[in-house]
This record gives sequence, C-alpha cells and structure tokens, in this order.
Amino acid sequence: MSIVVNGKEKIIIDRTLINITQKSFDEDGLLKFTMNLKRIGVDFFEIDERTFNSVRPLISSEAFIFRIDKMYQLEICRENDIEYIIIREEDLDLIKICGVEKDYNFKVILEIDVNTNKNDFMQKISEDIDLNRLFSIRFSGVSNCFFNNYIFLSDYINGKYNVKTNIYASDEFYMATAVGFQAAIQGIDYITTAFCGRDGVFGTTALEELLVSLKVIMGEKNISKEEVIYKEKVISGEKVGGGISLLSEMRKQYEKITYTKVAINKPIIGKDIFKYESGVHVAGIEKNPITYEPFMPEIVGMKRKLALGKHSGKNSITSKLKELSIDNKFSAFEILNILGRVKNKSITNKAEVTDKDFIDICRGIKE
Repeated sequence: MSIVVNGKEKIIIDRTLINITQKSFDEDGLLKFTMNLKRIGVDFFEIDERTFNSVRPLISSEAFIFRIDKMYQLEICRENDIEYIIIREEDLDLIKICGVEKDYNFKVILEIDVNTNKNDFMQKISEDIDLNRLFSIRFSGVSNCFFNNYIFLSDYINGKYNVKTNIYASDEFYMATAVGFQAAIQGIDYITTAFCGRDGVFGTTALEELLVSLKVIMGEKNISKEEVIYKEKVISGEKVGGGISLLSEMRKQYEKITYTKVAINKPIIGKDIFKYESGVHVAGIEKNPITYEPFMPEIVGMKRKLALGKHSGKNSITSKLKELSIDNKFSAFEILNILGRVKNKSITNKAEVTDKDFIDICRGIKE
C-alpha cells in the first residue's frame, strides 16, 4: 500500500495502534480499524510490548516495527518473527546495536532526536557504530530550521552512508503534516504518521492529512496510479485493498475504539467540515463547489450538508427544499416567511434547524 510519488516509493510507518493501546480502548472494533489502516496506505505499524500483546492476533508480524527499550524484548521479536526494530539513540550503549544487528539479524532503525544534537552529532554517532549496517535512521522531534534541516540531514546521510531515512515530526509548532508532505515529495524514504495526528504530547504528522494532501495537491500528474498504489497485504488471512474514501467511516471507528470525539472541524475528517449555512456560501456551493471546498467530500467518503440557521438566506431555503425533494410551490413572499421562521427558531434554540423542524415550518406556511 505504499505511496508512489514522482516514481519513488514512500513507506508509511504508523503509530496509531501504539497510541490507542496506551489507554483504555474498545477491543471489539480494533480489528476492522486496523484492516482499514492497511487499506488506506499504512505499510508498517510501530508497536511496543504493550501494543504487541494487544494486537498480536490481529495482524501478521511482518507488518510490525517493534520499539525496543528492554533487552528481553529482542527475544520476543525473534520468537515471533518480527524483522524490524526501533532503537533510540540513548539506548545504544544498553543494547549494543552492532551486536543486535549481527547476532539477531534484525533490520534496525535508529531514532535520533534532532533537538538534542549539535552540528557534528552524526559524526559522533558514526564513531560508535557502523551506520551502513543500519536499515534506517529516523529523525524525530522538531528541527530548529524545520524541514530544511531535515532535508540537510537526509541528504548528508544519503550522500555518505548506504542507509534509508525516516522523518517522525513533532507537531509542537503545528507543522508536522507540512513536514511529512515535504518529506514525501522529496528524498525521504519513510514517513511516520498517526491517525488524527494524535501522538505523545504535541502530536505528529496526521495520516489522513498526508494522504489527502498528496492526492489533492500533487494530482495524477506527479503521483502514479491515482496518487496511491494499493498493494495487496494479508491481515489474519484476508487480502485487502481500498482507498481514502474509508476515512469518514474510520473516524467513527476511531471515536468508538478510543472513547473520544474527533473535533467536528478537524481537517479532512471532521464531521462538519462540509456543512454550509450562510446565504453567500450556499450560492457559491450551488454554482461551483470548489469556490469553498479544497476537495470533493466524496474523496473521503463524506457528503456536504446544508445547515439552516440564523445566517441562512433565501438561497438556503430553496436549496433545502430541493435537497429534501419538496416541491417548491412557494411564492417569493412565502420563502421569506419560511426564512424568518427558520432564523427565529435557530436563535431561540441556539442550534441549527433540523430537517424535521424545517418540514414542519413549510407545512405551517401553507396551513
């Protein structure tokens, strides 16, 4: 399910499961949600020991990247045929990374915090270990120079060592998705994400924002086969394949599993992002949706919804009549009368007017 941008494959490492299992969660819906994560484009799931114990029956071990913080976890990985592991830079002395790679035959990802190192930190690390024996180097945190510094580090690594690079951006300054997007269209091999961007204290690149931004901004010209190539993967013996039209359904699944609510105005998947009310807005949508919408709601499995309230205008009334398949036999005066009642009800109830209330108002006009 890798993303192919400008002919180069980009791999998604997702931290959604590791974050879900840190707190109380609904286990019943986790399997289907995990399968949908694979369907929309996740290649690997980053896990720790807690997550592994929770999701081991759900997904094949080849899709795991195990986050190591104790020596005995290496045996867990070996016994369960887990090939990829992540080791933090500060744990190098504890785990003896060179021996790990040689004796266990793991593919090792070394995680380096870009905030805690000086300009010569890569040189110092290379004095302790053979970077060419690593599978990948992950840059985590927030760079002082934001993406330019990530690119500098990636170019430095790619130019000097035979190792892949991965960006795990912090959203401390609300730029993690932008960093992930830039990484995808430039030389970075792996991008780390999480559904809704929920990860740790500040968050990280939002999976759904990354996928949709690539589709909408890059377009078919630069991203092959409808921007995202979906390769068949096996989860619990089932072949899967799909697309980002699952995102609306996945928001509901995520809310149920985590016992939380996604903000109604959350980019890409917020349930109200395609809701429109004001008269001018309605007129614009009716004439050309791209006047207000950066992408069609159907891309993410949603539909636009006309809301009626205190900001509505005459266009809103006629559009709602059409939406509800109500014959518009009202005069211009009656339309204004309906509009007035809609506004009054919205102001009184401090909420939008429901379709049922609107129908009752229309019936009242003709009585």
